[in-house]
Parts: sequence; structure tokens; C-alpha cells
Amino acid sequence: MILALLLVIAALFIALWGVGKTVLGLAKRRQRTIYRGLALVCGSIAIGGYALGVSLVALAEGESAHGAESSPAPACRQASPTQVAHVVDHWASYLPPRFDCRLDDGTTYSAGVVPTGLMPVVLIAALATAGLTVAARSGGARSRSAGASDRYKGSAPA
Repeated sequence: MILALLLVIAALFIALWGVGKTVLGLAKRRQRTIYRGLALVCGSIAIGGYALGVSLVALAEGESAHGAESSPAPACRQASPTQVAHVVDHWASYLPPRFDCRLDDGTTYSAGVVPTGLMPVVLIAALATAGLTVAARSGGARSRSAGASDRYKGSAPA
């Protein structure tokens, strides 16, 4: 859990670095630097968001493993106080991060440990990172080859 929290903190610093690169790219009008900066921001959102979800699940699992008030899991009691008498077990998952409570009839419900919108944001940020990385690489290659061909235009020996 400590590692996941450190990843969240590192992601914040990387996002700030990406914002700085993006601003620098805008000031110097360098498209490749803009794409790289935005890819850093989106990548840090994806990694930090996933690490946050993992941290929340690990925290809920830790609460349910120790102490006199650990069964049923505190997250299950807070999520649905009316069904707490029927909770027989809980289940933690890290891919995707979630914490579910199992009832005596075999059904499950989410304890709501990980916010509902977190994983869609992580997925969108990861896809945006991939797209921006491809754009940065192809934009840089295009500008190099265009510059090389411009250099030789009209430079035939006299």
C-alpha cells in the first residue's frame, strides 16, 4: 500500500513536469514537445489513478483483516447497513481495483471503496497517453524527413 501511495505522489510530480513541458512547447511552438508534455500528464493520471484505486482497496482489505470490528468488513457495513446481517464474506480485486461483499444467498454488491468514475478516467487517460505518444513520434519523424527533403530542393550543382 505504501508503494501505491508513493506512486500517487510521484504521478503528481510527473504531471506537473508534463504541464511544464507542454507550456514550453506552446511557447516555442514545438508540436512534438506539446505532445510529449500532454502524454506525461495523461500517463501520470492513468498511473496515479490506478495506484489510488489499489491503495483504497488495500486499505479496506487491511481494515477487514484486523481488530474486533473487522467482520463483516467495515466497508461492507458502510456501503449497505441494511444487508450487513447477510454478509458472509468479502472479495478484493486489484485488476480492476474493487472491493465486493458476498451475501449468504450468493449475490454480491460493491462496497464502493473505489469511486465509480475512477477506472473510466484511468482507461481514457491510458488511451490518450498511447495516442499522444504515437503523435509525438510520428510528428517528430515527419518534421525531420520534411526538413531533409527541403534542404536538397534546388541545391543541384551549377
